[in-house]
Amino acid sequence: MEDIEKYGFILKQNSLLAKIVYWIVAAILMFFLFSSNSYDIQIRIVLVFALILMSIAVSYFINNYLIHSFLFKGKFLKFIYLVIYTFIISFWVNFLSLFIILVYTSYYKPQMIIPQSSDIIILLSGNYLVILLSAIFHFIKETYRKVIEKNEVEIQKQIAESKLQEAKLKLLQGQIHPHFLFNMLNNLYGLVSENSETSKDVIIKLSDLLDYMLYKCDKPTVFLNDEIQFINNYIELERIRHDEHFNVSVHFAEINDDITIAPLILFPFVENAFKHGFNHPTENFIKINLYTTNQKLNFTIENSISKITDDKYLKQEGQGIGLNNIKERLAIIYKDKYSLDIRQDELCFKVELLIDLN
Repeated sequence: MEDIEKYGFILKQNSLLAKIVYWIVAAILMFFLFSSNSYDIQIRIVLVFALILMSIAVSYFINNYLIHSFLFKGKFLKFIYLVIYTFIISFWVNFLSLFIILVYTSYYKPQMIIPQSSDIIILLSGNYLVILLSAIFHFIKETYRKVIEKNEVEIQKQIAESKLQEAKLKLLQGQIHPHFLFNMLNNLYGLVSENSETSKDVIIKLSDLLDYMLYKCDKPTVFLNDEIQFINNYIELERIRHDEHFNVSVHFAEINDDITIAPLILFPFVENAFKHGFNHPTENFIKINLYTTNQKLNFTIENSISKITDDKYLKQEGQGIGLNNIKERLAIIYKDKYSLDIRQDELCFKVELLIDLN
């Protein structure tokens, strides 16, 4: 905040200095170009000084009021009308001021040579040229400043939106951890009561899965092979639970080591399939297929649907954070570079996901 205030102070100082330099140069030009040495130098100085003061006043009014209040707000006709009106009023004020100065000089210092009417016209022409140049310079400077400010606002807006999306993404990704842990702890509870030896293997594998989720998934991307290994580990964990009826078909094609993907972008579909596809003792099945072509990921997963319809937990989970979460993450991360097709009938639930990983 202090840096911004210092920057603004410096800009104001530079702007003031530029104005002072401009009006000094304008006065010099008025004196040497628009006033003639055919009349006395004292009267030249007085006339130039009077016109420069009027020029500063008129320029201030046009630059700081008319341009900002009308021109920059698109009120062009009103701006032109008020500029012409300002010039007419200032012309009569200038004319009256010069007339008073010349009359006073002629009366009190008759020995001085005063300018002719043609000299006065040249002086007034120079005066309005100075005002016009001042307005043009001010308009260009303010237009440039507004463009810079607009760009800065746009950049800040993009940064804010990016941070908001990043925060939302972290929140969505963070929801997966407790969601996954909650489900696995429920499963572990059942295994402990049935087979304490098996439960030890489950705890070890669960520890490996959590290690990946907590310490490797905090990056924007992970290697696709690591993600596949994580899914394989999860499937092996489920195999322990469903050893008797484990009808799971998995096909992961060979993947290049350098291909990356957003972490845990596929896993919720796998978890969802096991959650809803393995609740019937004989008819359950899961089919998983994954391959890549030209940096495009093709992922399909299909699972049976349990005929158990009175399970409140399953009904709630069907509308829970799992699939909704992943849809939001896909929209944030891959925007228009993915397609997701989810189909369901009475016996089967199928997901087809295509992601452009470029």
